[in-house]
Amino acid sequence: MRVLIVEDSRVGQLLRTVMERDGHEAVLVGEGEDGWRRLTGASPPELLVLDRMLPDMDGADLLARLRTDTRTAKLPVLVLTAAAGSSGDLDDGTLTRVLGKPFGLVELREAVSTLTAR
Repeated sequence: MRVLIVEDSRVGQLLRTVMERDGHEAVLVGEGEDGWRRLTGASPPELLVLDRMLPDMDGADLLARLRTDTRTAKLPVLVLTAAAGSSGDLDDGTLTRVLGKPFGLVELREAVSTLTAR
């Protein structure tokens, strides 16, 4: 499975390593606009792992943008945030899940499995 990780901290490197060890093809970018270009490019991902706080935009803004575009509207998204309590409104339980930082590998893998099983 192709996974796009949009994360600007060291957590992104860890996520990419975990995804690759789990057999996924993972691409890491550090800014929302770079993520958007990858999302709408020639080889779009099958899962997006999105940091809520990015240097160039709020991850919620990128999520809203992709949900209104027909090319990306059905893409499963795992939102990572240090403020999980204030991001609960993003978790629709189907295409979007929120995982609070810090998180464990079991939690991460369960969230990925739930999102990609749909």
